[in-house]
Parts: sequence; C-alpha cells; structure tokens
Amino acid sequence: MIEIESGDVLQMRDESFSELLDEINSKARQTRMSVAFFWTALVIGVIAGLATGGPGLVLCAAALPAGGIGKWLDSYRRTSVLYYDLEGEAEIAYRRLAEGFDGLIGCAAKWHIEAGGAVQTLTAWKRNAGASHLVNKKVTTLTYNLPAVIKSNVIPPALHVGRQVMFFMPDIVLMQDGSRVGAVKYADLNVRWQDSRFIETEGVPGDATVVDHTWKHPNKSGGPDRRFRDNRQIPICLYEVMHLTSNTGVNELVEFSKTGLVAAFADGCRKLAALPRERTVALLSAPTNVAVEVAPVPANARKRSPLKLAMLTVVGILVGIPVFAVIFGTDRKKADPGLPPTFSVEISDTKSAAQKGAAPTEEIGPDHPARQVTTVIATDGVQSEPVSNEKADRAMIRYTKTAVNLREGPGTKFAIITVVPEGVDISVIEAQGAWSRIRLNENTAGWMANSTIAER
Repeated sequence: MIEIESGDVLQMRDESFSELLDEINSKARQTRMSVAFFWTALVIGVIAGLATGGPGLVLCAAALPAGGIGKWLDSYRRTSVLYYDLEGEAEIAYRRLAEGFDGLIGCAAKWHIEAGGAVQTLTAWKRNAGASHLVNKKVTTLTYNLPAVIKSNVIPPALHVGRQVMFFMPDIVLMQDGSRVGAVKYADLNVRWQDSRFIETEGVPGDATVVDHTWKHPNKSGGPDRRFRDNRQIPICLYEVMHLTSNTGVNELVEFSKTGLVAAFADGCRKLAALPRERTVALLSAPTNVAVEVAPVPANARKRSPLKLAMLTVVGILVGIPVFAVIFGTDRKKADPGLPPTFSVEISDTKSAAQKGAAPTEEIGPDHPARQVTTVIATDGVQSEPVSNEKADRAMIRYTKTAVNLREGPGTKFAIITVVPEGVDISVIEAQGAWSRIRLNENTAGWMANSTIAER
C-alpha cells in the first residue's frame, strides 16, 4: 500500500498571497482566548469549591461568560477578513464551480482514498474477490465552510481530504492542515477524473450503478472456488474517482458513488484559472490610465464598549486571574489595501480540452464575455485606498475600448443607464478618481471606468 497524501501546506504558496498567508498563519497560531478563559475559570471554580467545602463551586458559573468574552477577543485577534465583489465571468465561473460541487455533495457516498496498492500474489487475489488493486478509503465530508480565522462575504466549498481541508475561494484554493494554511492558485491545480470499477464488499450506495458481479473467493477462471464454504457473489459498482494534484504538493484522491459529476466541478476550476491575472490600481493622470473598479468596503472600526469592558473587569475579579487583562489592543493589524492578482493558466484533465480566456477590461456590458473579479483583502478594521481626484480637460474626444456600462454615478453601486458598444466616440466632461463623466450624445451622459476609455 502506498500512501496518497499531500505535502506540507506551508510549502504551498503563491507570491501574490504571501502576505495574506503569513497573516492567516500568524493569527491561527495565537492562543484561543475562549478556550483559555473557559477552562481557567472552571479550574479556579473547582479549586475554590474544594477549598471552601462546596460553596466556592459557584464560581464555575463564570466559565460560560468567560468563554464568551474570550470568543469576543478572538474575533479581533484571530480573524482575517476577505471581501469579494464578483461580476461577469468571475461570477459565472464561481457559480459553475459551486454547481459542480453541489452535484458532488448530492452523491449517496463519498470517500477519501488514503492509500492504494496493486495485488501481486494469487493468494491475495483470491482473498480479495479477484481485485487487481486494494485501497484504504474513509468516508469524507463535502460542505460549505470557512477556516476558523477567516471571515468573508463568500462561504466557499470545503472538501475534507483526511486531516486536511481544501477551501475553494473565488481566487485561490486554501489548504488547511490544523492551524497551518497554504494556498494553491487555480492555474496550478490539476483536476483529473475517471470511472472506476469497485468490488463493493459493503452496502451498495443508493445511486451507484452495479455493472457486474464476482465471487468472494474466485478461481483462476473467474468462477467460484469450491474449497470455500462462504463464497457468495459480490457486486461490482461503477464509481468516479477525482485526482487533485499541483506542482506545490497537492496530491488527493476522492471517490464518488455516482459517475458524470466531476466534470462540472473541474470546469468551474478551469474557468477560474482562465480569468486574467493582472490587476492594477492607478491614479488618474491621463485618460488612458488603467484603473480597477474597487468595490467600497465598509470600514468597521472596532471599539470596545464600556459595557463589555465592565463585564471583562467583573469576570476578571470573579475568577481571580490577571490573564483576562491581557491581549487588549495587541496583534491588531490593518489590512493591506493591495489587491492580489488573478491568474491565467489552464487546468488539465483526462476528458476535456483546456479552454483559455481572454483578459477583459474592468467595466463591461452585462452580455459581454469578458469580465473580471475584484477582491479586497483586509483584516480587523477594513480600509480602502484613497484615490486622488483630478479634473480632466472638458470635451475631450475619446472612444470606448470595449462594451461598457454607462452608470449614473462614479461606481458600480450606481444604476446602469445604458450599455455603450465598443468603438463609440464619447466626450470626456470631467474625471473623478478611477471614473470619468462622459457625454454620449445630446440627451445621454453618465459615468464609466477610465480603463474602458482610450484616445483616438
């Protein structure tokens, strides 16, 4: 038997996510105050009860509020925030991945294959119902979840592969092993799948297809070996196996009781890998500057209310430990306003050819095939990068580089007035950050992203 196992998750890194990974791993290594406070209060209550002959046990009741306060502290100290604004091709690709994952969740049985090996002797062949290979597999879990130290407006598919969990975020695959987290970009993730004939010695799943039967102890010709009294027929089921690999160390094998479902999930991964990787935020110095439309993220300033501070003080006095006063305000780090790039390489598989996507501009029409994902990564208090405001020369004649949404205001939160086709002449009235107010004709004016405007 040869183990099928991924490498060290800390070796799975992507340069564009290195700072984020360092922050996530740093927070994951911090002590969970909820657990520390709960058990400390409980132990002190027990000790007080033994010392007083019983009445001191009432202090054990402080364990629950102490754990709650510790959890509140953890929400500041041990949390990284990822905010996603998905539009166009990015939204379609991620929806495709989620739909494929939903199909896999719907299988009656799902297994993670931990080890496998070929049968090499006749004795082993007879004892294992004529199987050519043996596998060690365990039931696995597919769900939607986030790593404990991450909060996000997107809840990603989570695939449990042994002691590790793969979280399929919109722009990266996070690989968690205990308190350690690595990252694999979709362009480096290979998804292969194939049908597999499996001799099912246990119960046959409800959605499985039985394609043949064999004997528990066959002879060389394939018939039953008469020397064995308990020699019943065993069904052979057709399952589907998915193999996930990467050059950074991912090596996982998952099996599903129903066939024909992995292709949709792999297609979603391929579409995400084909999204453009370059993403730039630029100040407006000329109408040809490339600018990215950054979705506004509310900056939630974290402040401790007097009520919570009072509760913390009361519990600290009650349980008699000074540790409750530790950690206030430490380890707070502001979010890096930089935006990680997306990517543009394809995923290979055994059933379909790779598809390549063209790099889109930022602001496009609703039916245009080119779209882009915008991601804002932050921790604790989320801040957005200020953009300078400069007035462009009035009535400058430009044209649209691609089909673009003309909006009522400078931002994606404003309503769309109309869709301006590619190559249409426009007049630039004024510029505001990464947006310009333009006039399309005598009756139509609005705002569009600078990245969609070019000079004649």
